[in-house]
Amino acid sequence: MARLDVVAVLRDAWTMAKRDRDVLIGVCGLLLLVPQIAMAMFVARPPAMPTTSEETAAWIASVEAWSQLYSLPVIALSIVLLLGSATVLVLYLDRERPTTQSALMQALALLPRVILLSLLTSIPISLGTLLLFLPGLYLQGRLLLALPLLVAKPGQGVIAAFTQSFRLTRGHGLVLMGIACVTVLMGDLLALPFRSIGAALAGAPLANPVVAAILQIGAATGVTIGMVATLLIQVALYRRFSKGM
Repeated sequence: MARLDVVAVLRDAWTMAKRDRDVLIGVCGLLLLVPQIAMAMFVARPPAMPTTSEETAAWIASVEAWSQLYSLPVIALSIVLLLGSATVLVLYLDRERPTTQSALMQALALLPRVILLSLLTSIPISLGTLLLFLPGLYLQGRLLLALPLLVAKPGQGVIAAFTQSFRLTRGHGLVLMGIACVTVLMGDLLALPFRSIGAALAGAPLANPVVAAILQIGAATGVTIGMVATLLIQVALYRRFSKGM
């Protein structure tokens, strides 16, 4: 089994980002950055996980209150983000080299299956993350090819894309877990300085709406960069793993 060259995968992703910068800015700015800004500005962060068993009841009540207020906008914005992700993947994986408008239309047609695949992959990843965190990252790595497989082969079913991702990545689990660390943490790390400043200024005289908006846009931009990097890494991985298909 050939060794996966992580440096080459990251280099391929970086090359695509530089070469297609203008297209990525246009598509991702509209379909990824704008929803992330809306999420940052208008949706409060979910209640933090309880640290003791005594806090669990209060945490559950807080989560229920948060869900009543924000569940619908979160769902709507998440669907737009999935549409944006699918559009970017169509642009790279459709051999017909579609225009941006054509890629968007194809992504719209695929959207129900993309949503279903997102739900299907999020369940094991979330359970693995809650248990010991590392199993979640491992599953994230093994499932990095699922969405590209669904987009590149639109006649393929959701379950087939899910299982084929596991089949193609067999023997590369630990390496892909390391790549998953990059894809999972990059956006949060880029957004962290803005979120930290926002938390430090909360209630302070400097925490006015303009400053808050600048910090929220900065945090959303960081998360969006992380999402774009993840998509380009998925494209690079798919191109390498699909050669033997």
